[in-house]
Amino acid sequence: VASRGHHADIGGIAPGSMPPHSKKLEDEGAMIIAFKLVKGGVFQEQGITDILHSPGKLPGNFGTRNLRDNLSDLRAQVAANNSGIRLLTELVHEYS
Repeated sequence: VASRGHHADIGGIAPGSMPPHSKKLEDEGAMIIAFKLVKGGVFQEQGITDILHSPGKLPGNFGTRNLRDNLSDLRAQVAANNSGIRLLTELVHEYS
């Protein structure tokens, strides 16, 4: 299973999401190419925190402005995936 999210603020040149005056991708905030959010059943909070703060290292950019909300949203997505795994497994067992 998988889930996809659009987070309101992941840093960038302006609060919010996708500022209209962005000229490059970095202006829109954190760029996550590939990151394993859960390893061995453990939520990788420090790793994702570092990624969400990384836009602040670029001139004129900021890291996430609301880390607590970002982490809560990501944990909710992980929980939704875990529920999906459980329910899909139950469905397979029911019809196998």
